[in-house]
Amino acid sequence: MDLGADGDGMPEGAAPEMPTEAQPARTYKPADPALHRFRGRRDEYLHELLRRDGCMSHEVDNHICGVCGLTTDAFVRCVSCFGSEMTCSRCCVEAHAANPFHRVETWNVRFFEKTTLKKLGLHVQLGHRLGQRCVTPRRLYNGFVVLHTNGIHEVDVDLCDCENAERAGAAEIQMLRVGWFPATDDVPRTCATFECLDLFITATLQAKTTAYDFYRMLEKMTDSTGVKLPDRYAALLRMNREYSHLMMLKRGGVGHEPEGVAGTAPGAPAVHCLCCPRPGINIPDDFQNVPPEKQFLYVCFIALDACFRLKRRMVSNELKDPTLGPGWSYFVESKPYWEHLRGATNQQEMSTCSGLAALDHANTKFSRGYSSTGVGMGVCARHEFVQPTGFGDLQKGERYVNMDYIFASLMRHKDSRLFKIISYDIVCQWWKNLVDRLKELPGLVRIAALIHLWRFVIPKMHILGHLIACQLAYSLSYVPGSAQTDGEGIERPWANFGAVAGSTREMGPGSREDVLNNHMGYWNWQKLISLLERLRARIDRARAEYASQLEGFTAAGPVNFTH
Repeated sequence: MDLGADGDGMPEGAAPEMPTEAQPARTYKPADPALHRFRGRRDEYLHELLRRDGCMSHEVDNHICGVCGLTTDAFVRCVSCFGSEMTCSRCCVEAHAANPFHRVETWNVRFFEKTTLKKLGLHVQLGHRLGQRCVTPRRLYNGFVVLHTNGIHEVDVDLCDCENAERAGAAEIQMLRVGWFPATDDVPRTCATFECLDLFITATLQAKTTAYDFYRMLEKMTDSTGVKLPDRYAALLRMNREYSHLMMLKRGGVGHEPEGVAGTAPGAPAVHCLCCPRPGINIPDDFQNVPPEKQFLYVCFIALDACFRLKRRMVSNELKDPTLGPGWSYFVESKPYWEHLRGATNQQEMSTCSGLAALDHANTKFSRGYSSTGVGMGVCARHEFVQPTGFGDLQKGERYVNMDYIFASLMRHKDSRLFKIISYDIVCQWWKNLVDRLKELPGLVRIAALIHLWRFVIPKMHILGHLIACQLAYSLSYVPGSAQTDGEGIERPWANFGAVAGSTREMGPGSREDVLNNHMGYWNWQKLISLLERLRARIDRARAEYASQLEGFTAAGPVNFTH
């Protein structure tokens, strides 16, 4: 029950009911007892907050340093350290050799004002162990800036320049070894801590926070009074893009390949589905020899669809803004893809199916001023994992030439011996002449069209907009082994990726591709770690439904068809 204005559970302004002899006094139980108790202790809590803004206890102690106990100029405190004990400047600097990004304040007899460890004399030494100083340090750029989780910091940095310098490495290597990511390898003047970049990556992937809002948050945490701070927004964009790319390569095992980054195979760093059949990995190589009643276990479900929210304006080009990993994860290889599209002629794709009127709308409108009017994608229909090299831009609606290439690009990663159920909302028209169109694709993505191992279906919700003939021919309900698969799993990633449509619309081609690759990788990872829970819930539900259906058929007894 909600608390009223006086915390007694009654609506504000309502008159209390007077108890009578026949009707005892009513008691109200607060919905949140802790919040109810807090209302009675607000003065006490507020006093403690105000006490932290002053230094009453230290004034009584004559400002004796709480660390060395020798000086009476303990006017500095660190608000990031536990307890915020007041110390002298020398003790504060010595205590923060390993924490150069803590926030410190000084007492000016009236109130605490912000200061920095740099102003107190802290120099961060790189290239040596903690606590050791280089005998011949080389001062880095005077206005060196570090972005951290608690704001933007100007830091005095000393590089190692003694006989240990060769082992310590160049300036950017010394930074990387202490967890700082340099904005450039040419006289770096800015860096971001790994912790800061990890926080931004999580914020943008989970909460869809933009880089602009994240950087403004760092500015407000540093100083919210409007003081102008060093502008490192462009540097943050560059560092995040490079760091995210390196994380993708590291998690994909590229760092352990003999050829290094140059040997990255298409789709290798992508997060793969653990449940989809892959001969020699999660199913036996001789899976074709299993009994017929077990063959449904080795069926591969693929879903295709297009999304027209993820547009991109005619901003920049691939020469000015190339992607860091062309075709390495989820996007198709851009260069052969665009070359194939340039050589393709307009295809007449309008359907005789009256339920596909939206396709005509998509193919003829809202393309002016856009380099990309949408994207096409392929996922595994049961587990919703975006497929490696199964994502590509569209230029004028949902043309077959685009979707054919995307389909073939993802299918080259699938074993050709597997039986495949292919779900697509316009499959009734798309699959016609598909074999001939696949033969015209470039050699990079040309696949054998094994139609006898392919079954085409329409998702269960979309099929209701098709003609009756389509509903009979392409229904999942009539496909053995499809169980309760609805084919609509591809719609769920669109809802997630659509949240970044506003920001990616204004990006260059390379930046947009790298950002969307990160979001698709995060989506696949979240699906991966939740597979156990999801599959267990599905099997429990299936067992319960099986028991219910079995009971119903058993109770009904045998059916007599003689009458």
